Amino acid sequence: MAELRVRGTDEVLTDAAAIDAFVKVYGLGYERWDISKLHTEEARAMQAESEQERILKVFADEIAALKERGGYQSADVIALTPETPNLDTLLAKFDKEHEHTEDEVRFVVDGRGVFTIHSEDDKVFDVEVHPGDLLVVPEGTWHWFDLCEDKTITCIRVFESKDGWVAHYRE
Repeated sequence: MAELRVRGTDEVLTDAAAIDAFVKVYGLGYERWDISKLHTEEARAMQAESEQERILKVFADEIAALKERGGYQSADVIALTPETPNLDTLLAKFDKEHEHTEDEVRFVVDGRGVFTIHSEDDKVFDVEVHPGDLLVVPEGTWHWFDLCEDKTITCIRVFESKDGWVAHYRE
């Protein structure tokens, strides 16, 4: 489950309802999906060309509901590990403060990462996401992302455009 830390304070939230209530104030969305679905016999037996395709099949209902709710068009799976070619170069695109012209929607399947949000009222807070966490960072929200120490994460990404998002960096 996620952990939210407000920078410059001792405030730490670990309860899903408390995290959801906190991030909603800033226009973000947070919810929990049942990650155990991925490890059922039925899920293991699913025919798929790749692990990414299997993950999308297991969470097809949740993705469809999210697309319906948010007007999203496509979904894929990204997996980053220390063995990912050019991982540091890839992470360098994420760890600078930026915004997007569409929502950034991530559901964590495996691993951990930290989204740091810089709100319009200059509050800065970290949302460390874990398997089962869905975070929606709305368009125009300044933020950055980094992996945790083990540099491992697998996420379902959901996009408004079939082309995916484009980052606009703060000068």
